[in-house]
Amino acid sequence: MSELICGIDVGTTKVVALIGTIDDQNNLRIIGAGRTPAQGLRRGVVINTADATAAIGRAIDQAEQSAGQTLQTAYVGIAGSHINAIGSKGVVAVGRTTGRKITKEDVQRALEQARNIALPHNREIIHAVPRTFCVDDQKGIQNPVGMFGYRLEVDASIVTGATSAVTNLVNCVQGNGVVIDDLVLQPLASAEAVLTDDERQLGVALVDIGGGTSDVAIYLDGAPWHTVVMDLAGEHFVKDVALGLRMPYNKAEALMIQFGHVLPQQVPVDAEVRSGAFGQEGQQTVSCRLLAEILNARAEELVDLILREVKRSGYDGLLPAGIVLTGGVAQLSGLADLSRARLQWPVRVGRPSNTITSVVDVTSPDYATAVGLLLWGLRRGTVHRVAPPPTSRFLERVMKWLRALLPVSA
Repeated sequence: MSELICGIDVGTTKVVALIGTIDDQNNLRIIGAGRTPAQGLRRGVVINTADATAAIGRAIDQAEQSAGQTLQTAYVGIAGSHINAIGSKGVVAVGRTTGRKITKEDVQRALEQARNIALPHNREIIHAVPRTFCVDDQKGIQNPVGMFGYRLEVDASIVTGATSAVTNLVNCVQGNGVVIDDLVLQPLASAEAVLTDDERQLGVALVDIGGGTSDVAIYLDGAPWHTVVMDLAGEHFVKDVALGLRMPYNKAEALMIQFGHVLPQQVPVDAEVRSGAFGQEGQQTVSCRLLAEILNARAEELVDLILREVKRSGYDGLLPAGIVLTGGVAQLSGLADLSRARLQWPVRVGRPSNTITSVVDVTSPDYATAVGLLLWGLRRGTVHRVAPPPTSRFLERVMKWLRALLPVSA
C-alpha cells in the first residue's frame, strides 16, 4: 500500500507543488506536479496574503489534477532574509546509574533541550537540525540511536524566523485546506535533492540561487553547520537587463533565459537578437555581447558575495568539495565557469537525481527545493495521514476534484 507525501515550494517567482507516493521498498515516485507564477511574495516573504494564497492554490490544483489525488498535508519550504540559524547544545541523561541503549525518544529530548533558547517575542523556532552527537565522552557521532550510554549531548543548528513572516506563510498554505507536516528551510531541502553523501561528509557549500534570495548551506561531516540567506538573486539580474536595455521586466526575463551568458568573451561580437522594448515600436535589436556584459557584472558581484559569506562562516578552508550551485539562476550559461575561475574551487551545477520516477521532468535545478521537500519527509520526517480541518476552501477543492471526475450530463 503506497503512502502519499507532498511538498510545496513557495518561492518569489514560482510556486511548485509535488505529490509523490512511497512504496513498500521506500522508493519515491512523483505522480502529480503543479507549477504556477508566484504572486504576493517579495524576497521569499508574503506581502499580499490573498494573492499568495491564490497562487499556492493554483499550484495545488494542478498537482491534484495530474495525480488524481487530493493533497491533504505537505512539507513546505521557507526562506527569506528574516531567517537566521544559531548553534545550540542540548544534554539529557540516558541512564543515571545503569545506562541503556539510546532511543529516538532520547534524541528528541536532547533536541528539545537545544531548542530551549531565549528569543525575542517577534521570532520563533522553525526547526532544530542536529549537527553531531556526543555519547558520554565519545564525540563526532552522527546517529546515536542503538548505542549504549549514560549521557547524550547534541550540537544542533536552530533555525529561527520572524513570527509574522512564518505565520503569514502558514496561513496562506492552510488557507487552501492543507495541513503543514513541517516547515523546512529551503537550502536544506535543496541539499537533500542535489548533494552527494561524499560532498556532505567532506565539506561543501550549497548555494541555492532563487528569484528573490540566494541561500547558502555549508555541510561538514554529513550535517549542515552554517546557513545564511543573501538578498542578491535572480530578480537583480533581470532588473539589470530591464534597466540597461530599457525593456519591460517580463521581456528582460525571457531574453536572459534564452540568450543570457555571463562570460562576454565567449559571445560573438556581431551576435544580435530581436526583443521587446519600451516606446512606440515595442521592438529593438539587442547585442548579445552587451547583454552578457550586463549579466557579467552582476554575476561577479554574486560570486564575490558567496565567497565573503563562506569566509565569514570560518569554514572556507574545510570545503574540499567546493561549491554546488542550484536554483533557477544556476542554469545561466557560464555562471559555473565564472565561479570556478573566480573562486579557484570545484564548482558544479546541482540537479535532482534522474533516478526518481516522475510524471514530469524534475531534473532541472529549479526543481531542487520541491524534490528535496519530498526527500526530507521521506528521510527525516514522518509521512502523515492527517485530515485537514473541514474548511470551506478544502471542501471546495474536494468538490471541484470530484466534479472533474464525473461525466458531464447532456
